[in-house]
Amino acid sequence: MVRSRDQTTTVPVPSLDFSTLQTTWEKNNSYQIAFTAYDDESLAFSLLTVENSVFWAGQEYIIKQSTDGYSGGVHTVQITATHVFYQLNNRRQNAVQKGDVSYTIQSALQFLTGDIQGYSFNVIGNLNSSHTITDFGNCSITDGLSTIASTFNVYAIVPDNHSVNLYSEANWINDVGKQFFYRNNTSDVQLQYDSSGIVNRVQVVSTNETPQFEPFFVTNDDSIKQWGIRDGERVENDQDNNTGPNIASAKAKMVTVPNLSLTISVQENDVHMGDIWTLVIPENGITTKLQVVSIVDTPFLKNNMQVTLNNTMQNFLDSFNANSKKLANIQLNNKNKGFSFNMWTVGKVSENG
Repeated sequence: MVRSRDQTTTVPVPSLDFSTLQTTWEKNNSYQIAFTAYDDESLAFSLLTVENSVFWAGQEYIIKQSTDGYSGGVHTVQITATHVFYQLNNRRQNAVQKGDVSYTIQSALQFLTGDIQGYSFNVIGNLNSSHTITDFGNCSITDGLSTIASTFNVYAIVPDNHSVNLYSEANWINDVGKQFFYRNNTSDVQLQYDSSGIVNRVQVVSTNETPQFEPFFVTNDDSIKQWGIRDGERVENDQDNNTGPNIASAKAKMVTVPNLSLTISVQENDVHMGDIWTLVIPENGITTKLQVVSIVDTPFLKNNMQVTLNNTMQNFLDSFNANSKKLANIQLNNKNKGFSFNMWTVGKVSENG
């Protein structure tokens, strides 16, 4: 369906090329739809232009890009539309609550969104503790929601049309008890390791006019032993000598193992946001539980769903230790065969790292 911006006209789109319809969802990042339609000289085709709405699977999207194409006597339009939630990118809270202010998540939402009409904001799960936000305001609504999410440990911000739901982790994830099994219901698996983002040492400093304590480092010794010192941005205390919250902030900055990006092609259509599946790669002995954090789906083309799975330390440990075990077996087999050459040895990562 397509609807005019003034909401006076809503019609189906009969000239939609269903094979091009693609939906993209990535947790806390993007939510959009794209497709191509042919010019059938209909009212619907003429409405496929920027800032009009399209509807798919019960959700409203706002057309942000439309590209007219002419080839072989055929006129088409390519559409990219973002979820109506992202209209909040264009709304702001211009006021600022100066200094350190203690908020509950409800009071922070009330300050940020109090003047916004047409949207509701719902907290789902136990996110009731109070936290301090400094100089909150003078931001877009979506940037303010990002600040609230990081402050109150909101795990997922999930829009349902004009209703914006803020979930705790416990209320978002859903262990479905199913497996992505390579060469069974999963045709392609890519595991990409990236060590460039490791942080295992963070300095805490007092920036008070009269320093309240000597600078010190918060470290993860297991990570340093494995990967060497990787410094992160320092944490500054501009008030008193209570360093406890600053130590917690320093630890929150740490990324103690390489990032592991897992992307798979699946032959299942019953995959949903927040699902927990078990990934099994028998060739490498990898078995690890993962959460679906991104889905790119072309619903009218079979076996064409791309799923990205979450990266946690445990996932890295599962894959890394499986590779280490495989390498150890290769070395043992070579030794038994009488080979004497040296091989590179991968260190084993501690689960407590």
